[in-house]
Amino acid sequence: MQKIKHIVYLMLENRSFDNVLGWLYDEQNSPKNNIPSQTTPYFEGLKENTYYNIDKEGKKCYVTKGTSNKLDVPSYDPNEVYEHVNNQVFGSKTNPSPGQKPTMSGFYEDYATFYNNAPQIMQTYTPDELPVLNGLAKNFAVSDMYFSSVPTQTNCNRAFAACGNSLGVTNDNQTLQAWVNNRNVSLFGLGKPAGNQFNQPTMWNVLYDNGFNTTDDWMLYNSSGANWENKLKLEGYSYTRALMEQLQDQKYDSHFGKMDDFLTNAQNGTLPTFSFLEPEWGLMWGGIGINGNDYHPPTNLQPGEAFVKSIYDALTSNQAAWEQTLFIINFDEHGGTYDHVAPPWNAAAPWANQETPTPQAYEQDFKFDRFGVRVPLILVSPLVEASTVFRASGDTPYDHTSVIATILKMMGVSQDKWNLGSRVANAPTFENVLTLGTPRTDIPTINVNANAQVADIDAPPNDIQQTMAQSVLTTALQQKAQKQSAKYTNGQATDKATKDMRQSLQNAKTISELSSVLEKHLKTILQ
Repeated sequence: MQKIKHIVYLMLENRSFDNVLGWLYDEQNSPKNNIPSQTTPYFEGLKENTYYNIDKEGKKCYVTKGTSNKLDVPSYDPNEVYEHVNNQVFGSKTNPSPGQKPTMSGFYEDYATFYNNAPQIMQTYTPDELPVLNGLAKNFAVSDMYFSSVPTQTNCNRAFAACGNSLGVTNDNQTLQAWVNNRNVSLFGLGKPAGNQFNQPTMWNVLYDNGFNTTDDWMLYNSSGANWENKLKLEGYSYTRALMEQLQDQKYDSHFGKMDDFLTNAQNGTLPTFSFLEPEWGLMWGGIGINGNDYHPPTNLQPGEAFVKSIYDALTSNQAAWEQTLFIINFDEHGGTYDHVAPPWNAAAPWANQETPTPQAYEQDFKFDRFGVRVPLILVSPLVEASTVFRASGDTPYDHTSVIATILKMMGVSQDKWNLGSRVANAPTFENVLTLGTPRTDIPTINVNANAQVADIDAPPNDIQQTMAQSVLTTALQQKAQKQSAKYTNGQATDKATKDMRQSLQNAKTISELSSVLEKHLKTILQ
């Protein structure tokens, strides 16, 4: 990896590029460096009185600059499943015709079907409101042409970020299907634990199988935190591991650690070559229950900003290690928030070669030939020139598989050993953004927004919160079975009590109720 000895990768949740970084630069304040280089500096951001959607009465609803320091905008979670993303991007829930040009015109009306304060979906944050994310993007490098891998929600995009595909078996364990939407176990006969759905190899399996099999090589750190571990009495929960079946072998146990360990190792300069970080997942926001620090709407973004700052501060606290570090920040999907850039159609199907099996079924008849909505990708390193905006040099844009390909390439795994399918094999990589031969000596000061307002309302739980609650319940049941030397039946709810617990989570009307019900069940199970 030449001068990089530590790669740190943080994937956050559900924000489009325009929503959090759209005002990073303007015509009077252009980026100083573009990759590929260009005579006229470029940055595909927002402009006032330019981008709009039309409401049902034919009125233009323009993008709004700023949220008045309210960091819970949008205050209800926007729609994010595949059909609704179609509606946001093309103006219709039905599948578009091949090559149909996205209009990016349906965000307003799609949000209006769910929440009566529809103008919120056109509100976007300024650099002053989110100074940590924007400060890192401006002081280091950001791509303004990076797209989520699938035009849908969290789980499938996180699967692409790990495996380069979203393949998994159907609930009867008979059919290999290409998934686009999250699955809720309470709706599928409880045949599998929530989230346990993707069965293909991950980049960590590739590393392990190619000699990078120690904890000095790679670790996944979860941010269970005081809420998840102390309040919910659940220790060491990793959502990534719950999602990826091929990470669940006991031989990988030592590769999972806690965020506190990561911060300590960063300060001591003892991080592994590759660290993947999970945020603390939100079941709540504001002062109610579990806020989380994952940036997922409608949670208050202040904890997320503080979380990213804590990572940056830990990494920069050890000068010697910092000089050899690359910190990658991206978001899994746009989460229904507005973006004005049309996603391209030229996505490679993961199974175009024989490395990844061809699915027997396609959910929603989606053929994985187009990318999802644009999201942030930020590269933070003393080997990155300040105020850099970068794009892929060819026709294929960056997506989550670009991160996989870049990491495997930088760690020295021969490409013929990747075997993660066509999307990863053809993904453009971004190691060329590390242009400086000598590390920078400046360490930009990054601070959170001191004027942020606190959210004070409750809302219905979103899909990922429901999935997380079901998955946490499954993990608790597994732990109980292990303690009692009993056999856990792969998620089967064989008794009425378990079925009732799952149903009570499904019936929760607000996020605070979901958190309270889950806490009650976990105390019962793990007491």
